[in-house]
Amino acid sequence: MGYKYKLVNGRKILCEQKHVVASKIDFLRKFLQCQNSSENIMFVYLDETWIYQNGSYIRRWVHENDLKSNPSKIKNEGKRFTILHAGCQFGFLEGCDLLLDAANNNRDCHKTMNGKIFQRWVINQLIPALAKIQKKCVVVMDNAPYHSMQLNKLPSFSGNKTVMQEWLINHNIQFDKNFTKKQLWELIQPFRENLEKHHVIDKILNDQGHEVLRLPPYYCQYNTIELAWGFSKNYYNKHISEQPPSRHKVDNLWLESLSHCTPVMWQNFCRHCEDLIYADWTKHMGNLSYTNIPPFIISLGESDSESDFESDPEN
Repeated sequence: MGYKYKLVNGRKILCEQKHVVASKIDFLRKFLQCQNSSENIMFVYLDETWIYQNGSYIRRWVHENDLKSNPSKIKNEGKRFTILHAGCQFGFLEGCDLLLDAANNNRDCHKTMNGKIFQRWVINQLIPALAKIQKKCVVVMDNAPYHSMQLNKLPSFSGNKTVMQEWLINHNIQFDKNFTKKQLWELIQPFRENLEKHHVIDKILNDQGHEVLRLPPYYCQYNTIELAWGFSKNYYNKHISEQPPSRHKVDNLWLESLSHCTPVMWQNFCRHCEDLIYADWTKHMGNLSYTNIPPFIISLGESDSESDFESDPEN
């Protein structure tokens, strides 16, 4: 009858813009360098996702010529919970699970998480878990805003005038109190090209002897934990009862779902992502060694908007 049981993806194309390709190759190079380093390095993958109180389903019978027939909700999914966790080739890290009540039932888990919650999780849960590994860890994460909070961040022109004045004062730059916002911006502008970005989370982990490796935009397939999420959420959705469960049951069933994602499965997930990384390096760079390649320089034209400098792609 023309129906296929398949995943429904609303994305039409994958935009390979210059800055995305440059970021992708830079990630591939750094990953391969770390993996083949003489140091005893462990890759740790972290990410956020969500589950619904009553479970949810992303598969159903749909007609291949009418994908719009797939409704956003098949049944009453109940309250949404935002999940944060980390794992390595030996499984989910002990003590790193975090399950938060969402402020709304939007499927975007990024609307519940924020910089303070994430930083507190890194300090109180992730770092103690990394200490148990007893190796130098390379923490792989995406570019979500709360992952990428900056130290000494430059004010933007669209920001508050008071913020601009405070930044100039902190950097001992003289200005007249009657300066307009535009005049203040002209004093800040020269620092944009020379001031290197430093992230809060990177410094916290660097101080503990670990590194951070950020995924290129739109390439979450390099993040092993995405495959673990797929298995764990599928287990949860299959075993949740039809009646609205209590928060206690949600917690217990989710922990049970995580426990069924075994170290052997994690090793297979890691191997799959590594195969993708090697294949993409070969596709872009051929037989060129990742240890000796020239830097990638992207020239931004005058037509680039201010938002290009301010945006931080999440995935």
